[in-house]
Amino acid sequence: MMRSVTRMRSLVLTGLLAALPAGTSAQDVSARAFITPGNLVEVGRTFILNVEITGTQSLTREPQMPDVGAYAQYLGSGTQSSMQINNGRTTVSLTIQYRFQALAEGTFQIPELNLLAGGQVLLTKPIQVRVVAVGAATQSGAGSAARPSGERQTGEVGPEDLFVTVSPSKTRVHDGEPLVVEYRIWTRVDVTSYTFTSLPESRGFWVEDITPAGGPEVEQLTRNGQQYASAVIRRIAIVPTGSGERTLEPLGLEAQVRVRRNDPRDGIFGRSGLFGTSTVPTTVLSETLTLQVDPLPPGRPEPFSGVVGSLSVATSLDRDSVATNEAVTLTVRVSGSGNIRTVPAPTLAVATDFEVFPPEISESVSASGSGLAGSKTFEFVLIPRAPGLREIPAVQMGYFDQGANAYRTATAAALPLTVTGQAPGGPPGLTRGGVSQLREDIRFIHLGSASLRPASNFLFQGAAFWMFSLLPLAGIAGATALRRHRDLLEGDVAYARGRRANKVAKKRLAEARRLAADADARVFYAEVDRALRGLIGDRLNLAEAGLKTTDLETRLVKKGAASDTVSELKTCLDHCDRQRFAPPGTDSEEKARFLDRAGELMAALDRELK
Repeated sequence: MMRSVTRMRSLVLTGLLAALPAGTSAQDVSARAFITPGNLVEVGRTFILNVEITGTQSLTREPQMPDVGAYAQYLGSGTQSSMQINNGRTTVSLTIQYRFQALAEGTFQIPELNLLAGGQVLLTKPIQVRVVAVGAATQSGAGSAARPSGERQTGEVGPEDLFVTVSPSKTRVHDGEPLVVEYRIWTRVDVTSYTFTSLPESRGFWVEDITPAGGPEVEQLTRNGQQYASAVIRRIAIVPTGSGERTLEPLGLEAQVRVRRNDPRDGIFGRSGLFGTSTVPTTVLSETLTLQVDPLPPGRPEPFSGVVGSLSVATSLDRDSVATNEAVTLTVRVSGSGNIRTVPAPTLAVATDFEVFPPEISESVSASGSGLAGSKTFEFVLIPRAPGLREIPAVQMGYFDQGANAYRTATAAALPLTVTGQAPGGPPGLTRGGVSQLREDIRFIHLGSASLRPASNFLFQGAAFWMFSLLPLAGIAGATALRRHRDLLEGDVAYARGRRANKVAKKRLAEARRLAADADARVFYAEVDRALRGLIGDRLNLAEAGLKTTDLETRLVKKGAASDTVSELKTCLDHCDRQRFAPPGTDSEEKARFLDRAGELMAALDRELK
């Protein structure tokens, strides 16, 4: 059957080509722009801006797309060409299709578009687009949307057939209190795949992605008396970073929906039996999430960890006895519920004869109930410079217990430490300024010919004299610079982060390279995103939590980053956001290419921000 259909199609195409004239005269070239499926669009749905050029199938210069960011999200573009034969005259055309997703209600105008085709400059007419609320197009009586509810054409997906809901674990929280937000897809149609078209900017929030690895788990649920296939497609923990009313923008989704086709040509060549279905891209938006964030009451204890939840602190030493000038490791472990990632390093009130180095930090945080829980560990290296029975003072951290609506202080008890060895100073038997007699016999007088030198040659005229004379000064200058460098590392957070930025970024990129081989793609892209944002945060001394992409662009340009580098950064971060929340399936070669691309971008950023 397939072979006969293919042969028949070939005969028809051959006949059409034979009917073409041997030469065609030059045609008038014109252009027009129009919107499909119509100029009335519902929020969250797709509309296509078509630019049709008649009289040619080649384009010298594409039109420059207007700025539609106030009401729509750009999804992609494509082209299609056509040819018609009417009374022996052949007409060709080329159509460029720009796909958008409507985001906000209102009436907007797409201005005239300028393009170059067939050696002519062509202009299209302005187009007006009206974006209405979901369901309003059906009730307005405009165009094809003026059908009674439930009477849709075959292949059309209605707002009640496919939508996304957003569900927070709480709607009223304190400043700094975590909550969990779930995005769930509901469908009565056959969804073969989906991608995120837009992810909410984390304005005013610290965001932690806690979406389970692997594909979403589909279940059958009932909503408003209708049966749906439903699945959680994104799960995040968010922490507000300020009080007042806070909003989380909608999440955009494009689903590939398999539908039955209603085409009058289905009977030709047996198409109804072979090609009875088609895949239709359908876009939807979740609702905007509004939260009420209450400020923390006055009277917070110091030092305050910033945690809203529960907290406990534990300390330990790797040994209880150590020699003078030898290192001992103090481990401080902070655990509990809340935003544990933002807990700062504790301040150790040790004696002045202890040398304290910056801590090594590790953390483990996961979703727990309606918020976050986990632990954060700080490992300090201490070097005592004097012997005796010493003590590591107690470590305290304040937090806000939202259950009791009161501040608490978590405390770890002081730790004893025995330091052995000698006090600072020289060995016994020598006192400061004393002279030690080495031998009592007469020193042997060296016999030999004396060496003479010209009286005009002075010692200070030689290069060796000045080199050895200046060497102590150079040593003092070097020691001073090294000491200043260490003081800055310990006391100047911005300097320390900037100096360690490249090393930390390379470490994170190496971790991403390790994850590229066998980990889920979303884990890999999350690590690359963390490496990029971490490098910028360290170089600019900015907190990574809640840092918006638009703020990054502005700050990078002010710091002297090239516009091409900033544009490449935005592209890479957007790609990471899409891949982190997309279904698994990225191959290892694509991850390797993206890793090389991220490495080159990080090298450029590090070079331009130094």
